[in-house]
Amino acid sequence: MFNIKEEISRKDKSEIKKMIKDELEKEMKARLNKAVREELEKELGNSATKQQIADISKNILKKLYRALSLQHPHIIDRLSL
Repeated sequence: MFNIKEEISRKDKSEIKKMIKDELEKEMKARLNKAVREELEKELGNSATKQQIADISKNILKKLYRALSLQHPHIIDRLSL
């Protein structure tokens, strides 16, 4: 068996740290994405949540329409159907 005794240079240390950091970030992102996806699927699968999202979207569209019609009527006039 051979024993190799060699000091690691600063450049090597920084490269090792960078590789470890990149791998940890990659793993954490994957875990976070999976957890977020599971939680969203659980919440969005609920019909009450879907109804709340629909109600909020309708209110936003109504407010947008009012703002556009009062402040910029020419935008609505230019819409082609």
